[in-house]
Amino acid sequence: MRRFAQTRSVRRLSAALVGAALVLGPLAQPAAADSGVFGSGSGTSEFGQDIIFSQAVSGSIKSASILIRIPNDSISLPGIVGPAMAAVGAPADGELTYSLDTSTASVPPFAPVEAQFEVVLPDGTVSDGPEIKVIYADDRFTWQIKVGKVVRLHYIDASDSFAQTMLDLADGGVTKAASLFGVTETKPIDYYVYPSQSSFQQGLSEPGTVGGVALPSYRTCFAIVQPDDDSYAADVMPHEPTHIVFSDATGNPYHDPPRWLNEGFAQYVAQGYDSSSRLLVEQSARDGTMPSLLALTNYFPLDSDRIYLAYAESVAAVDLLVSKFGRPAVLKLVAAYGKGDSDDEAFKAALGVDVAGFAADFMAANDATSQTYGPQPEPASPGTASSDGSGSSGPGGLYLLAALMAVSGLILLMAAARIAVSARGRAAR
Repeated sequence: MRRFAQTRSVRRLSAALVGAALVLGPLAQPAAADSGVFGSGSGTSEFGQDIIFSQAVSGSIKSASILIRIPNDSISLPGIVGPAMAAVGAPADGELTYSLDTSTASVPPFAPVEAQFEVVLPDGTVSDGPEIKVIYADDRFTWQIKVGKVVRLHYIDASDSFAQTMLDLADGGVTKAASLFGVTETKPIDYYVYPSQSSFQQGLSEPGTVGGVALPSYRTCFAIVQPDDDSYAADVMPHEPTHIVFSDATGNPYHDPPRWLNEGFAQYVAQGYDSSSRLLVEQSARDGTMPSLLALTNYFPLDSDRIYLAYAESVAAVDLLVSKFGRPAVLKLVAAYGKGDSDDEAFKAALGVDVAGFAADFMAANDATSQTYGPQPEPASPGTASSDGSGSSGPGGLYLLAALMAVSGLILLMAAARIAVSARGRAAR
């Protein structure tokens, strides 16, 4: 993700399936198509409108449903959509049809959407149809393409020379990131460049402060670059594919590395710890407004003031990591994440300290104290002893002592009563 400049709401696929008996469940292994029930399947899409899946069937069917899988690993959209199962109406003219409304669903552009119909026959037998695959293309525009070493640049409105500049910047980012992380990149990365913020936001439903997105699950990047905007192109074009390379180096079935580490490396590859980022870090250190790196583990704030600081702090932390520990530590770090190590395990293996320890070292290196957010412990009342045993005995302490004495007295009275009752029972026997 690359920062930009304003704000917008996020939409969800769930809205598109309201009223369709949606059931979220584990991903089932595709079953072989039953040639006695299913014919050919197909899918079509119109961007911002719908995706329509059709499946030819024969014979009597008791009920039908559809399983839809949509990749949604946008790092600015929390949560995962899919797989989702929805009920399907009875076949008409020997065909099952399902329309997924994408006008209110966050289906990312050019996502490979997969669907599979399932039917229950009158005897209770369940049969799965063939997989149907649709590329949800943003067909609002006519896309031009330039192919580089790894990156395939798709653009709408740019001169041939500027398109070549953008492609070279993106390929350069891949080369630099692959060298830093010790991986080899040969599989293509598709990079779609929108010429305006409005076209980008309408396509990706991203907040206005986001100017670029990387989706590693299908090796695709998106960005806003206005025609001949060399300055922003130099930042965003190498930034987004670095996320793809970082994912290739650290990908595992268990968890992602911290957001600040991912974004910090992307900034580091694209522009380094430049003067504008240094200025923001130094200012926040003086003001006492710098959040801890631990606060940037999962998400970045999206308001324009805090998001710039989050990026600056992230690249500052990565710059410290590389300059202090060197590239061998980077290789150990990404390798540990690639094995599925926890954050602390990975940092200890590469740097000899856990994440909290590195975060503390980073704050100390910048002479900063992290700003604390969220609920805080209630301060001790006057006269109450502190955790180290200090403190004067004022009215608060006396009240607490009196309460404890009262409770203790009540417990003693109850114990005495039980003893007396027990004694009377023994005397009666």
